[in-house]
Formats: sequence, structure tokens, C-alpha cells
Amino acid sequence: MVSSLLPSEERLLSRLRELSEKDLQSIVDYFSVSMREFDVVIGLPGARELAQALAELRGTPLILASRDEASGWWVMDADPAELTQKAVIVTDHFTDGLPELEIVVQASKLGYLVEAVACAIERTNDRGRSRLELQGLEVNAAVQIADTPRGLVMERRFPQS
Repeated sequence: MVSSLLPSEERLLSRLRELSEKDLQSIVDYFSVSMREFDVVIGLPGARELAQALAELRGTPLILASRDEASGWWVMDADPAELTQKAVIVTDHFTDGLPELEIVVQASKLGYLVEAVACAIERTNDRGRSRLELQGLEVNAAVQIADTPRGLVMERRFPQS
């Protein structure tokens, strides 16, 4: 599905915002086999449906993160049920990793132990993976996209993890 939308970034992002139930299920099925165990899913804005589907599949609670308008910092709609719950962050479009890293910091203050980030699409040129892996986080991408002079293409430089 993704390769048919390339090299247009606008079409790709538009489709990402409107994933069908079949597309969501394909992504969640991939995460189900590629990710280790976790206790809670933290969903970022734009990835609510994907996060909800993953939480339902694994039978874990879903926590939604959003930006506080006054402070600009991330807030979560629930506190952990117990200390050091293992968490996974779910995002739709993974780029430079800064929002995800901010969520990791905020989540750790609340008692979550974030071990992984799951994303529908990873933009490999933006170096988010390197930023998070240096912090000991695992990054799981359903699809990796590279920016080239001709536009977006499926990543071919290194194997999908």
C-alpha cells in the first residue's frame, strides 16, 4: 500500500491519517510478532487508533499522551497502576524522535519504564532511530521510508528490524 503512494509525501501523510481497519490490523499483527512483552501502551496524537488496536490485541491498558496547551509539555491521561510498568510508545510518523524522547522522560517521572517505540512509518533520514537507540530504546517500524532527491522511496540501505 505504501509504495503505491510514493514519492508523494502529501499522499503518504494523508493516507497515514486515514488508515483502514485492514491496514491497522496488518501493522498491529507485525508489532505483535516483532515486539517483546509490555504492560501498557502510550499513544501519541495521530496514532490513537493504532495504539488502541495494539493495546486491545495485547490486552493491556491504553494511555493517551497530549501536549498541555499552557506549558507545552506532554501530559498523560492516566497514571500507572503499579510502579515500573513496562511501556511502549506508539506513533504514526516517526521522524527525529524528539516527541518520543520527551514522552520517555515524562513517562519515567510517572513510573513507566519505556523500552520501545512502535511506529507505522519511520523516516530514516531524520535520525530518530539513532537518537532513541542511544538511550537504550528499541524502535519497531512497520515501514521505513527514505527521502531522496526524487522524493520518498522505500528504505533499502539497511534491513528492516
